[in-house]
Amino acid sequence: MSEATVAASQEEHRAGWFELFFDLVFVVTVSVLAHGLHGDPDAGDFGTFLVLFFPAWWAWANLTVTVNVFGSARPGVQAMLLAAMPALGLMAAAAPDGLGDRAWAYALGAAWVRLMFFLIWFGRARRSDDPVPRWRPLGYGLVPAVLWAVSAAVPNPGRFVLWGVAIALEVVLLAVRTGLTEGFYNRLSTEHLVERIGLFVVIVLGESVFTVVATLADHFAAASAGAALAGFVVVAELAMVFFLWGTGHAARGLDRAQAGGATRAIRDTVMYLPFVLVSGITVIAAALGTAVAEPDHHLPSGSCWALCGGVLAFYTANAAIAMRYGDGVRTVLGWYVPCVVLVLGGLLPAALLLPAWAAVTCAAAVVFALAKISGYRVRRRRTDPPGA
Repeated sequence: MSEATVAASQEEHRAGWFELFFDLVFVVTVSVLAHGLHGDPDAGDFGTFLVLFFPAWWAWANLTVTVNVFGSARPGVQAMLLAAMPALGLMAAAAPDGLGDRAWAYALGAAWVRLMFFLIWFGRARRSDDPVPRWRPLGYGLVPAVLWAVSAAVPNPGRFVLWGVAIALEVVLLAVRTGLTEGFYNRLSTEHLVERIGLFVVIVLGESVFTVVATLADHFAAASAGAALAGFVVVAELAMVFFLWGTGHAARGLDRAQAGGATRAIRDTVMYLPFVLVSGITVIAAALGTAVAEPDHHLPSGSCWALCGGVLAFYTANAAIAMRYGDGVRTVLGWYVPCVVLVLGGLLPAALLLPAWAAVTCAAAVVFALAKISGYRVRRRRTDPPGA
C-alpha cells in the first residue's frame, strides 16, 4: 500500500463532524440515566441503570465500528447516523420508565438503531468481493431488530426475555468468528477506535462536571462549594489517568493486537470493557451530585456504594484492558492492589462515617494518590529494559 493511500485511509478514519453531532444524543442519554442514581439508589436502581444503559452503549459501539469500517465521509454512513439519532433519543426519553410503561418505546428505539446498521452491512455483504457473508448482518442486525420490535407488543416479563435473547444473539455472534477473515480485522482503524472511545468518555466526564456545577447552582453554600471543588478534583484526576496514560496505552495495545491477529482482545477492549469504565464514571457522578446537594449529612448508603464502586469499576476496567493488551499480572497488580486497598480501607469507611463533603474530599485524595501511583508505574514500565 502506498504512503498516499495510507494517509488517505487515516484521514478517512478520523472522527468526522457527523460522528460528533451524533454523539450529542448520548449527552442526554447519560444524563437521564444518571439522574435515576441520585440520592439513595438501591440494588434495583443500579440494576435498572445497567439494563437500560447497556443496550444504548451497545448500539453506540456497533455504530462506531460500522463507521470505522466504512468511513464517515460516505453519504450512506452519514444518512445512517442521522437516521439513528431519533432512535437513540427515543431510548433516552423512555429511560425514566424504561422497564415500566415506556418499555415499548425503549424497545422500538433499540430496534430502529439495529435496523440502521443492518442496512449498511447487508448492502456491503451483497458485494461479491466483501469478506463478510450475508448471513452475519442478517443474524447480527435484522433478527435482533425484529426481536426488539416484537417485544414492544409483548407484555412484561416476556418483553424482557426477548430483550435478553436479542442481546445474547449479538454477543454470541460477536464471539463466533466464522465468516470474518483476517482481512476484515485489518480494515479496522485503531486510531479511530481509540479516538471515538475517548470522545465517549469525554461525554461521561462532562456529565459529571455538569452534575456537580448544576447541583451547586441549586445549593449555593460554602459546604456545597467545598464538596463541589473536591468532586471536580475527582473527575479531573480520573480524566488525567484516562487521557494521559490510558489512551496512549490503548492505541499501542490495539496496534499490537491487530498485528498479532488477537481479535478477541480487540473485541473485549472496544465493545465490553469500556462499558464498565463509563458506567463507573456515571455512578461516581451521581454520588458527587448527592454530596453537593447535602454536604453536611452523611452520604446515603446507596451513594456510598456508588462512589466507592464507581472508583473500583473505573480501575478494574483499566486493569482488565491493560492485561488484554499484554501487560503482565505483576505490572497491573502494582497499581491495582493499591486501588483496592485505598478504596476499601480508606474511602469506604470515610463515605460511611464522615459528612458528605469530607467523604468526597477523601475520594479526591484517593484518586489523586492512585493517579500518582499509576503515573509512576507507567513511567517505570517505559524505562525498564526488555524482560525486566
